[in-house]
Amino acid sequence: MPRKFPLVIGHRGAPGYRPEHTRSSYELALALGVDAVEPDIVASKDGVLVVRHENEISTTTDVADRPEFAARKTTKRIDGQALTGWFTEDFTWNELSTLRSRERLPELRTSSASFDDAQGVLRLMDVLDIVRAASLEHGREIGVVLEI
Repeated sequence: MPRKFPLVIGHRGAPGYRPEHTRSSYELALALGVDAVEPDIVASKDGVLVVRHENEISTTTDVADRPEFAARKTTKRIDGQALTGWFTEDFTWNELSTLRSRERLPELRTSSASFDDAQGVLRLMDVLDIVRAASLEHGREIGVVLEI
């Protein structure tokens, strides 16, 4: 049966309003009435599914400011290009959970960047819990579309 209204998906939550893939970004998208959220998924060293736009995390977390992780900076080939930074697959979830999230495009999303370092990194499990709670609160089923 065709839908009478467009399907509204909060990709990375509510980017532009809050840093992508943060609890407040997903909660805002859900409060705005999305039908589903679409988290991007990468893996940690120990196989935990982490919610990040890219596996390179120097611009979306405070990892570059953390002296204990300085030696993890490396260069890898991503899509045929050399990329230098810090990568989720080189960290355990326990280590990633200590990082703080930042706006990916602060020069374009200055309001969103005002929330930098206020929230930690999420796992896929955390997003599923947020969506499950919102579904119960709003009395309707809200979907999750994974981007891998």
